[in-house]
Amino acid sequence: RAFADRMPRQLSGGQKQRVGIARAFAGGARIVVADEPVSALDVSVQAAVTDLLMEIQRNEKTTLLFISHDLSIVRYLSDRVMVMYLGHVVELGTTEQVFSPPYHPYTEALLSAVPIADTSVKKKHIVLDGDIPSAMNPPSGCPFQTRCHWKDRAGKSLCETQVPPMRILEGGHQVKCHLSDADLANMEPVIEMPATAAE
Repeated sequence: RAFADRMPRQLSGGQKQRVGIARAFAGGARIVVADEPVSALDVSVQAAVTDLLMEIQRNEKTTLLFISHDLSIVRYLSDRVMVMYLGHVVELGTTEQVFSPPYHPYTEALLSAVPIADTSVKKKHIVLDGDIPSAMNPPSGCPFQTRCHWKDRAGKSLCETQVPPMRILEGGHQVKCHLSDADLANMEPVIEMPATAAE
């Protein structure tokens, strides 16, 4: 109640985010779209706002559509994950499926960009080359083909001329890629956690 008469300029970034979340859930919505709700916040406030989102979502039984480039938060929050590139759904599955190989090459690159402070965690370093295409004038063929390091293996001319079909893998995991089943099966994890003593 102490905040009810304050002007927006009198609120911190985290407080403004909490007001936005309160407004989104106040009407009893069955689905709430949260587009980058924690991207402009520092890490400690991110954690508090993320926990608040999860608590309200659980209490209100609301479906939360969480849009973010931060895969560490996506992994923490989500039951199912959809990865998009230039308006195309390139991978779809449960959180466990999307964060474990096989990956779409774009998902693989996104996972490589996740900052990890723990030095015992092994992470592949993947740098995307090539030009970022225009969403207004997308390339022919696979939308990711201008930046994909797997293109030569998948079939360069195929990637450059044909949009790959959405393939359904084990457990309903979906990947939109021309890579062969053998190449997908041989993908290695981008992030490897250290084995615990119990294992």
